[in-house]
Amino acid sequence: MNLRTPNELLVEIKEATKEGEIALAKRLGISQPTVNRILRGQPSCSSKALLAIQRVHAEVTQAAANAAPVVQSASAEAA
Repeated sequence: MNLRTPNELLVEIKEATKEGEIALAKRLGISQPTVNRILRGQPSCSSKALLAIQRVHAEVTQAAANAAPVVQSASAEAA
């Protein structure tokens, strides 16, 4: 199991969406100071914040996977 911290997940969301802290806070339903604390690596966050981060991370990851170009293998191209 690959467990990642709320900080790691939030950094990935921020990089993928290019959103600022205020936009992320609105998207997550938490305050901007909470987003800032998590991005700075402070270890504690509420269960509400953690669940929101996990939900949005899953959405962003899924959207990125759906947008990724499909690469065919050499054997599929030869067929």
